[in-house]
Amino acid sequence: MEKRAKFISFSNLAGGDAVQGLLRLLTVMKKRKVAIIETPCLGIPRMSYALPPEEISKIEKTRSMDQFMIDYERNELKQMSDYMVTSNGIDYLIVHPKSMPESPTIRKLESNQPLIQIPFFIEKQLRETYDYVLMLTQGVLMHPMTHFAIRSADAAILYSGQTTDFVQNFTHHKKLQEVFGVSPERLALFVEDHNIPVVEGVATYSKDISKMLKLIDGLAPNEHNLEAVSSDDHESDEAIGVIDPLEYLDYQVKLTQFTGEFSQSDAETLDQKLVPYVRQKLMDNHLDDYVKSLMNEHERQKVRYFIADIIREQKEYQFNASIPAVIEWVQKEITELGVLQEALDDPTISSIEVNGVNQVMVEQNGVEEHLEHIQFRNNDHLRQTIDKILMPIGKPISSNEPIIDANYQGFRVCVVADNEKFEGISAGSSLISIRKFPPDVYSHEACIEYGNVSQEIIDFQSLVIPAGANIINAGSTNSGKTAHQMRFPLFVPKKTRILSIEDSEEMRLAFKMAYRDYPNLPSLLVKEVEDNPSKSYGIDKLIKTSLRLRPTVICIGEIRDKFAAEQALIGMNTGHTVWATIHANTARDAAIRFLQLNGNTAAAASQTASSIDLIFFQEKSVAGPRVVTEIAELLYFNGTTEPVLNTIFKYNFTTKKHERVGGIMSENLIEKLVKKEIDPAIIEKWAHREPGDAA
Repeated sequence: MEKRAKFISFSNLAGGDAVQGLLRLLTVMKKRKVAIIETPCLGIPRMSYALPPEEISKIEKTRSMDQFMIDYERNELKQMSDYMVTSNGIDYLIVHPKSMPESPTIRKLESNQPLIQIPFFIEKQLRETYDYVLMLTQGVLMHPMTHFAIRSADAAILYSGQTTDFVQNFTHHKKLQEVFGVSPERLALFVEDHNIPVVEGVATYSKDISKMLKLIDGLAPNEHNLEAVSSDDHESDEAIGVIDPLEYLDYQVKLTQFTGEFSQSDAETLDQKLVPYVRQKLMDNHLDDYVKSLMNEHERQKVRYFIADIIREQKEYQFNASIPAVIEWVQKEITELGVLQEALDDPTISSIEVNGVNQVMVEQNGVEEHLEHIQFRNNDHLRQTIDKILMPIGKPISSNEPIIDANYQGFRVCVVADNEKFEGISAGSSLISIRKFPPDVYSHEACIEYGNVSQEIIDFQSLVIPAGANIINAGSTNSGKTAHQMRFPLFVPKKTRILSIEDSEEMRLAFKMAYRDYPNLPSLLVKEVEDNPSKSYGIDKLIKTSLRLRPTVICIGEIRDKFAAEQALIGMNTGHTVWATIHANTARDAAIRFLQLNGNTAAAASQTASSIDLIFFQEKSVAGPRVVTEIAELLYFNGTTEPVLNTIFKYNFTTKKHERVGGIMSENLIEKLVKKEIDPAIIEKWAHREPGDAA
């Protein structure tokens, strides 16, 4: 014989809570497979609060009766199990615990049809899976889901938790028989109050829950004609969630047929209406996650969930296609950058340059590559990708603004408009340059293996950086100087107050995994106000401000102008340690440029030489790796044009090895080491020796 679950509705039509009675019923259903379905008639999440507290917080919105109803009406359901949660061996499809009665999910429905059909649908879906399907109602007969749960059930239990409930439940017991034609044997009265006398003529009436269940087990299934055509005439004057029961005396149900066809009108609505709508919602409510999703799969998945929720909850746009198909299409359109997504997701690629529809260059593992398989269909396709990139910042490219620099959390992008479409400044196609910032700082071991530094350089840094050496990291564009500077906190105690200053969120020290235990890494960002420069905060103002924030170290992203250079010098001269980057062609040029930005005077030369302890110069080698090619002390200036350096480490391009070629000569740096109580033997090891000195 085919297995078929007993479908039992459990109601208190007097308006009281029936959860406690249902829990009593569960005690006599041990070792049986049970599903509990909670109707949302009043929007009250009653059943969830009968679950263990630690499980309530884990219930996702997508696994609830609320989501089930929305998906049912929109013609797309997942598997029933996708909406259910399990606790102590029982499966639940319940009202979400955070649902609010003042704003119930029922109000999001277009009609009463889902509420009428769902009890029949659930019975049909679950009858071969469970021994019992219990539908806990929370309304009265004018609530459609309660009404039809009772009429479709194999047995309908009317529960009276208090004496005052019994009168109304007994009245409804009679009405269901006499008015709505429910068979008397399918109606059961269950009371908790033993003082209520036995009512004659009631077939199933008990104060003993196990006896009542035995009577119910003996009932034949309640057969339904689920194929009869239903009419929407009843709903013309009805509010959603409420019906006139008398108008549904002869009502028969036809379950919704779910389809998933895609039409031209769907495509137009998706592209022109739904995508802009969803994108705006993301920008309003989830901007940070939206931006991160452009190059982070974990964040992209999170945004996909946001998109799914937005689409399921919106009611303005309707489709012939299935909701999952619509969601998938919108997710790809919004969270992915088409042909560029592959390169963005590849961790071995650090930069992407788009010079035309079939000219996509990348730097992969330090080597320039032309990815010939990445091609845009045409220039319009390329421009659409640019629009997607710039959409999160709400700053479209145009003839008035043909160059846009956008700094995101994780990468920096520069877009240049073409002359054909935008009257821009690129003679050919529009240009895209994307520079991906490393998600974490490189470990000592990784840098040694990569060839960036040697173990001896690591040992040297472990000595001078904690001692408070002022260090300039110099190099050309894309030489890796910022990435190298980001490693410096690895050499100091975790509680050291390191205040970062930069014009874009490239370093983001506090967000690096390596520094997750560093509690003292505040950061200041440049703020530009184009129409009112006096309200702008450049690097110079931020350095000045940082002096009032009690930093131990001021970590400057880049010194570009004289104002920043002057303030950096002031920071060094006021007892703070300063780490900064600067663009230069050699270590010598870095010293000259810093002096020039500070006025190029004899006084500035003296201050610069006494303040800057070390210059780390970094280059990108022919083979690709970024290499620290020189570490030198700045000793003094001859006049204002000739810096005198003492090189301690030099990179040998022939042997591809770092070589120590000198030792510390600067009295200022030696004094810092002494004040840190460094072992004199260690200081001696790193001190400069003249030829013939004993080792």
